[in-house]
Amino acid sequence: MTEKFKMLLGGILSALGALALETTLWIFIDPYNLAKTSPTATWIMPAEVFIEELVALIIIRRLFQNSSDKNNLFSRALLFGVGFSIPEILLNFSNYPLLSQDIILSYLGLLLIHTATAGIFGYYFSRRPNRSLFIFFFFFLALFFHLLFNFAVMAAVATWMILGLPIGIILACFLALKFTLVKSSLPIQKN
Repeated sequence: MTEKFKMLLGGILSALGALALETTLWIFIDPYNLAKTSPTATWIMPAEVFIEELVALIIIRRLFQNSSDKNNLFSRALLFGVGFSIPEILLNFSNYPLLSQDIILSYLGLLLIHTATAGIFGYYFSRRPNRSLFIFFFFFLALFFHLLFNFAVMAAVATWMILGLPIGIILACFLALKFTLVKSSLPIQKN
């Protein structure tokens, strides 16, 4: 099995695991499923995002540790994010099978935000930092952007801004990684 396919499949399985944890959380908090249909259900959304990002980080780290190929971690993390978004998109599609422009854009948003947050983790692991405390910073960065995205969707912010956020994150990680690689390949000048 290729490393890229492992990442895509790992993303799909991780999302299913996160969904199982989120469902368990809902069962303990609201066993009669009363709050899920009310607007007050939004208070649990940060906990669900926390679960998703924690599961994604743990599995990405595990997949990278067990990988024989230590190159292209960032692009493989993006594939993980694509895989992570697939179950959520399919579940949403089962609830809204009629495609409209708004529904398609929401699916695109799901794809992009999960890809972006996985890209943040891919950037972290691509840099191979010496201090493992940095992982908490990158975890909370991914958590922050995912929550920001979800709150923007709930507040009905303009679609181009909602989709621009994850695209900007992916682009910023890519450019930062390229800048780091170019900088590290330059010869050191001695005076």
